Amino acid sequence: MIYLRPKKLDILGNNASLEVYLNRFTADQYGVKDGDLLDLYFVGHETGAIAIITDTIVDDGHVGLPAALWNTFPVSEMDRVAMEIQGQAKSVKSIRKKIKGNKLDYEEIREIMYDIAKRRLSPIEMTYFASTSYNPGFDDEEMYHLTKAMADTGIIMDFSELGKPVVDKHSIGGLPSKGVTPVLVSVLSALDFVIPNTSTRAITAPAGTTDILETVMPVSLDEKGIKRVVAETNGCLVWGGGLDLAPADDILIQIEKPLHIESYDKFVVSIIAKKIAAGCEYVLLDLPYGETAKVPESDVPKVSKAFEDLFEKFGIKVHVYKRQAKGPDGFGIGPKLEMRDVLWILERDKRRPVMMENLALDMAAQLMALTGKYTYQSAHEVLRETLESGTALKQFWKIAKSQGALTIVSAHELEPGQFTYDIKASKSGIVKNFDNHMIVQTTRALGAPYAKGAGIYLHCQVGDRIAEGDVVATLYAEAQSRVDLAVKNLDGHQDGWIIV
Repeated sequence: MIYLRPKKLDILGNNASLEVYLNRFTADQYGVKDGDLLDLYFVGHETGAIAIITDTIVDDGHVGLPAALWNTFPVSEMDRVAMEIQGQAKSVKSIRKKIKGNKLDYEEIREIMYDIAKRRLSPIEMTYFASTSYNPGFDDEEMYHLTKAMADTGIIMDFSELGKPVVDKHSIGGLPSKGVTPVLVSVLSALDFVIPNTSTRAITAPAGTTDILETVMPVSLDEKGIKRVVAETNGCLVWGGGLDLAPADDILIQIEKPLHIESYDKFVVSIIAKKIAAGCEYVLLDLPYGETAKVPESDVPKVSKAFEDLFEKFGIKVHVYKRQAKGPDGFGIGPKLEMRDVLWILERDKRRPVMMENLALDMAAQLMALTGKYTYQSAHEVLRETLESGTALKQFWKIAKSQGALTIVSAHELEPGQFTYDIKASKSGIVKNFDNHMIVQTTRALGAPYAKGAGIYLHCQVGDRIAEGDVVATLYAEAQSRVDLAVKNLDGHQDGWIIV
């Protein structure tokens, strides 16, 4: 065992592949080579990390820890960090077996999930495993084992002591505009349903639900914090990656992120494991489909059945909400612009995206009916009243304040980036649909989700009549260079992503 003094480094680091820095003299003394996998031990915690050898960043006898590691584990510069060199993880043998097309049993899959959660696999080894969800894929039994193992290797929350139905909504993702969830959580928690909602950062969308929420409230809570917030408000709106809920899944998400792709097997398992870990009893699964959505219409029956069958095996009731996605649900795309849409709905502003509002209420009514406490019609009536009366707005800020928000923010205070560019229609007609892939590419070119003010504001929706020369969208960025990049990426077809 090696014992070294920790040094906090001004390096962000990568949560999917933690790295530590060792002085060359220290490394030579203990036989550590650049790229070796190490086991690190803190007070009550352990993790794997990759060794990076340096001549200058840290002194002999110290170990340099980037922010990703320092902020995750209870490290003090007064303590020592214990470490030892790993051999190759046993689960690599099982990954090799799966690559060759063989079936894995529960113990083999659980060992892989454990090693991923503890970061005992290299990024390359994890990437190889992630690729097996595409080819050869998993059968039904492996899907069950993978889901169970993913949930079991982290914490599993329990809200049964509250004596209320525990519900949640989750989307398969891939669509721009994420405002439905905050509205739905606000109305349902106000009606005495427990809804411990955890969300992710952007994977295949311009901004994840977490990215938009953190423009107005803290979203990184631990298990104790979540239980406190839910006890106080019936709900929460938090980042799942800040918890130990199905931790292997969060690391695999980071591995897949650079390619902006996610297999059906992977996202089915990922979503259900998260709902098991959150203690959910009833779930509405939002399944948008279409030419530029994550799932084409031809695959809807297969994906829907995969969710229904797997949820049933874990005793969770699910309503798969299938809908054709012709474009974003709201007007805003990007963190601040999407949050502004949410607040416009809750504030009952005339500029609110009514299509998004109706979608949120319809999903909430379906979820309430799933519990058996309401019929769909009676649920819809009480939900509308909760929104119109201002109760939902108060509930949203009650949750936000319980999570640590210091001030109430009005929609008009959420100003997007100051650098803009108007997209004008090249012809007249009726808007048929939007190319979601182009919207994602353009919004990311503008700097979203990292630049909170970056994004696109749509001046039209599907079904609207437009005339040649009308401003149909405005691009926003926090730097002119980002606007120039987005316009360049459109390659002269500036309104080509709006199908008329």
